Amino acid sequence: MGIPISVHNVNAWYRNKQALKSVSLEIPQNSIYAFIGPSGCGKTTLLRSINRLNDLIAGFRLEGEICVGDTNVYRENSGAYIQGLRKGIGMVFQQPNPLPVSILQNMLLPIREHVRLTKSEMAQLAVEKLTAANIYDEVKDRLHKNALALSGGQQQRLCIARALMLEPGVMLFDEPCAALDPISTAKIEELLLSLKKDHTIVIVTHNMEQACRISDYTSFFYEGEVIESGATLEVFRQPKTKLMERYITGRM
Repeated sequence: MGIPISVHNVNAWYRNKQALKSVSLEIPQNSIYAFIGPSGCGKTTLLRSINRLNDLIAGFRLEGEICVGDTNVYRENSGAYIQGLRKGIGMVFQQPNPLPVSILQNMLLPIREHVRLTKSEMAQLAVEKLTAANIYDEVKDRLHKNALALSGGQQQRLCIARALMLEPGVMLFDEPCAALDPISTAKIEELLLSLKKDHTIVIVTHNMEQACRISDYTSFFYEGEVIESGATLEVFRQPKTKLMERYITGRM
């Protein structure tokens, strides 16, 4: 089941450069929520703050609250706590990043140290998640072949299937279709729509048509601030600010 996310008055810095300025928004469970806006406006910074990936960047600091369900993800800083947090929040990046091993090994590596299952049970779980990611029928005869032999779109769906192995309540996507052709993009979008029944999905995208097609809610970021937020069709059809109007009409 998806988990709601609440962002309360978040400010963030990379050393002395402020990347987020008093950002607050609510992401309902089992929805697709899009972050849009020009490059460098804070979208990815907020996305990566939800699972604390920015902690890996020297000089990064954050003030405010990001709550996944009832848990403020910045409540403590122990390595065990952060590792546990990331287990429940799947992440898919712009460039597909399968490991240079077989498709099946890609699927099993995330769970070997985290779940107690027999080999056959783990293999069955891998089949289940590959099926959920709409790729099993394409790869069922080559599960023991190197994952790098897959096409770019197939690699991205494999990465999504791999992220599903730990049953995350939240899935984060950082421009997952930016490196893909239109046909592969359509397959990913169809997949995301099917996944939201069991997951809360947050996606950073520069593709405004994509945001309109698949997201339920949208926030428009500009220079570290959220300028507008709301139901996607309402935000695009009736923008409340000149900045938003200029951005969606291509005049920014």
